[in-house]
Amino acid sequence: MTENQSILNWGIKGHFLLNCNCDVFCNCPMSLGKAIPNSANGKCFSWWGIIIENGHAEGENGKIDISGINVAILLEVPGPLSMGGWTAGLYIDEKASDEAADALLKIFSGQAGGQTGWFSVMISNFLGVKRCPIDYNETENGWTYTIPNILEGTIEKEPGLNKGEDVKVSNLKYWVAPEIIVGRGGKKSRIKDHGRNWDFTNGSAEYCAVDWSGP
Repeated sequence: MTENQSILNWGIKGHFLLNCNCDVFCNCPMSLGKAIPNSANGKCFSWWGIIIENGHAEGENGKIDISGINVAILLEVPGPLSMGGWTAGLYIDEKASDEAADALLKIFSGQAGGQTGWFSVMISNFLGVKRCPIDYNETENGWTYTIPNILEGTIEKEPGLNKGEDVKVSNLKYWVAPEIIVGRGGKKSRIKDHGRNWDFTNGSAEYCAVDWSGP
């Protein structure tokens, strides 16, 4: 995607979920996306979930509240994440106003710069945007993220040495966050859309708090 960068001051605080086809644990956070995905086919397939607890976007038309909106991404990458060539589809919560949805498109296509600005170079095939209900829930042992007839995302926390304590990777240079909780795809964690039908059961997963901004 090569659209001109938009002038948009934005900020997002919330949480991030990811489930991919790599074996636990995906090597992207440690290699900063430079390593070949540790999946059976050497490619990266994933779904992402972004839960925006507090957010804003401010441009030429004033300040837009994007708080309380969920976003999802379908992502297909032919090799190391940092090499680009991404195919991506974006899903925006039906609760979002048209103005908020437009701002989120700019943010998650990389047009608004900042933490997600590099997406504008990485995405070569954009599958478009769908407005749909997106539901997020915390469970006793993880999280669910669902879009009717598209995404049945289930992530389970990876069990650690001490029962009840999360397995974490800290002090990262990872663009998403410096600390993540390690998980794996639950039974039938699946996304089906745009001719894809991916089952990430037992695939690598992560969860973290995020604080992103731009430009």
